[in-house]
Amino acid sequence: MAGQVDTFPQAPMTPPPTVVKLSSSYEKSDKASLGHSPADSGVWDLNGDPSKSPTPSPRVKITVDQHDADEQDPFRGNAQTVSTPKPSVKGDSGPDTADLEAVPEDPFDNQHNRILFDAIDKLQSVGSSDLSIPQLVIVGGQSSGKSSLLQSLTGIPFPVNSGCCTRWPTRIVSRRTKPGTKDSFRITIEPPEVRIPGMKPAPEDMGKFVPEEGEFLTKETFIETVNEVSHWMGISTGIGPNRKNFASEVLKVELSGPSRTYFSILDLPGTFRNSSKVNKEDPCQVEAMIIEYMKRRDSIVICVSDAPTDFYRQDAFTLATDHVDQQRLVGVFTKCDMIQNEPEAAKEVVSIATNDSSHDVGSLRKGWFLVRNRADKDGDSFDLRAAEKSLFDKAPWNIVPQNRLGSAALKAYLGEVLSSRIRACFPELCKGIRSRLDEKRSQRQSLGEPRETHSAKQQYAISAVSQFQKFAGLALDRPEGLPESVRGLRWEVSNLNRDFGQFMRSKGATWDFLDKDLDPYTEIVRSINPNAATEAPVAARMSTKESASLDEQFPHCSDVQDSGALIKSIEEHLDIYQAAQLPGVINPIVYHKVYQKQVAKWDKITQTHLARVIQAVVDCSVSILDLICPSNGDTNRLRQELENVLQTAYNSSCQEVESRRKHACDQETKCERLETTAPGFGQQIVAWRQLRFFKASRKTREVKEGNEELIEFIKYFDLVHPSLRENMIYDVHDVLKVYYKITMETFIRTITHSVVEDFISDENGPLKRLSSNWVLGLGEEELDALCREEEVTIMRRVELQSEIEKLEGALAIVDRARQQTAGLERV
Repeated sequence: MAGQVDTFPQAPMTPPPTVVKLSSSYEKSDKASLGHSPADSGVWDLNGDPSKSPTPSPRVKITVDQHDADEQDPFRGNAQTVSTPKPSVKGDSGPDTADLEAVPEDPFDNQHNRILFDAIDKLQSVGSSDLSIPQLVIVGGQSSGKSSLLQSLTGIPFPVNSGCCTRWPTRIVSRRTKPGTKDSFRITIEPPEVRIPGMKPAPEDMGKFVPEEGEFLTKETFIETVNEVSHWMGISTGIGPNRKNFASEVLKVELSGPSRTYFSILDLPGTFRNSSKVNKEDPCQVEAMIIEYMKRRDSIVICVSDAPTDFYRQDAFTLATDHVDQQRLVGVFTKCDMIQNEPEAAKEVVSIATNDSSHDVGSLRKGWFLVRNRADKDGDSFDLRAAEKSLFDKAPWNIVPQNRLGSAALKAYLGEVLSSRIRACFPELCKGIRSRLDEKRSQRQSLGEPRETHSAKQQYAISAVSQFQKFAGLALDRPEGLPESVRGLRWEVSNLNRDFGQFMRSKGATWDFLDKDLDPYTEIVRSINPNAATEAPVAARMSTKESASLDEQFPHCSDVQDSGALIKSIEEHLDIYQAAQLPGVINPIVYHKVYQKQVAKWDKITQTHLARVIQAVVDCSVSILDLICPSNGDTNRLRQELENVLQTAYNSSCQEVESRRKHACDQETKCERLETTAPGFGQQIVAWRQLRFFKASRKTREVKEGNEELIEFIKYFDLVHPSLRENMIYDVHDVLKVYYKITMETFIRTITHSVVEDFISDENGPLKRLSSNWVLGLGEEELDALCREEEVTIMRRVELQSEIEKLEGALAIVDRARQQTAGLERV
């Protein structure tokens, strides 16, 4: 509410804490059996004048069903009750009262419950809006009688029939103090408990609002404070982009005194549809605020409907039934006196209130309460309770159960519901606070300590690179110890080297050699004795699938010409280079010229292999960075800077390893002389010559004996001893064949064990560049660029610290309450 408001004289007073048993009949003269008048609500005697208190009236029995009771709750014992017979009404299905029990008139009239009440109030005050805290929430349409009802329940002089409306949530807390203490009030502004999209927050200087405090909350003081609060909340009524008609901040009004009762309720702005005097988005924002409070599972929602208005046109009830389960919803019909002379309308309200089967829409499990509103025309001596009794003793109201009639019955019921909810929620509340506190502490820890000094930045960087070193070492030496998200580099490189070796042995040559898969000695033995058991090395043959897979890994390197093409190439080279040689003597140039062509693909194959190894190293380093400093969030700056460092190391290492690869390839593809110290080289050459001689000698058996001895001798010689040219061709072939096999194995080992291994293990490479010594060598600017905190991280740490402090305060509150209530008798 904001601006000037119409008011009426009122004064606060609440009944004494004494609970007495009552007779079922009402006797005005029997003072001993009476409590005080509706001063329970604090409506009367605002100026402390007891003479203005209205005539006292009897208390009534209030009942709640067993779902609101919690006999098994460790925070609750047996309730002291007053008993009054429940009226029998023919045909009344009523609310769910199959197992109703009487409740104490003031459920907070014992130390145990008061301690829990105060603890809940403190939790709400410290800003624990994200905790599930029980509270009474009153909702309704504008002009539904909410303000008048709040007068009766709380004693605060809300303006009635003034044309003003509630413009922000208002929490009213009433508590009883020790006998002999003075009445007091305190009005403060608290942060929003819900965030409503589009609703402007209060100005930043709202925190400068000075709480209003005093002994008696008079109507003048209340009006002045409301107007001042409007200013601090930034309320500026009207239409336009600079106008703000509603706020989500909470106005808290605390009332205390020796004659007050314990009670707490939250009033929300009323629903409305006519937006002619406000911005068009205001109705939706108010509705969104109401829904947010309704959806909280520990909110007990009091839905106010005014009796004179068509029930089916009241939006608040529709919202409540859509967003609140029946266990948390209580209905209240206000302004019942205004339809006293309209029998049909009154019967309609009574029918809904008693859950008549013909009104399923308005049926509530917790039922309805009927109250009479106080109006401006009612004078200072007006006795609300007496007026309500006079009204509800008549038909058709008198068929409604007595414990559902009147403001006093409603307040007692709500007090018991609130009390039972508080007792029931406390164990879970404690658990929830501890859980959230652990979560927030963990989040704060994940941000690390603030990095404001050079030393703090150094420590932060060293911690990060130490983690990187740890996982990089595991990736190289013990991949089995890595988290699943980090690539096991040693395993990957081993597989890549294996594939490289297989491809080199099967398809690394330009041409196939004759009998490439045979062992000469074994072949001779088998030819002489087919049944002989021999153990000869046989080249492993790849399956078609394996071969295809390797072909994909080494594109454009798979073509291998047959041995016939090799023989032809040798012949061509002999033709070229034999001119300067004696017949039968091979020019040495032929060997290295043919060999260079035979190993021409090695350069391309090793390029492909090294590229795959480099990519594996990059993937491994990225997976480690993903683990220790993800690119999203507060480690983004560190991640980017470390990536830059690793990229520099990567570029340098790649240049080095490429140079070493190129050198290894050039030694083979550009060699001018074939050299080897392999002890088996000559032996293998002889073996292939022996095999060729053996095959030729086997063919001599086909030479027939006859008279033409010379002719047959020549044929024999030709078979055993080929022509000079053929002999030269086969000699070149055999030399290249043996030499190629020896150098290929040496080359494979050089690439895998020297070039590749040195690259992945390079101290200045992508995996080992980061170290503590590197961090210690950084200058001030370099270290700041690496470790400077993002503004969002600094703000998040401050937010988390604030949330942690609130949760620690909340935990202290609930722990203190548990300690204080330990051993106390519970009611």
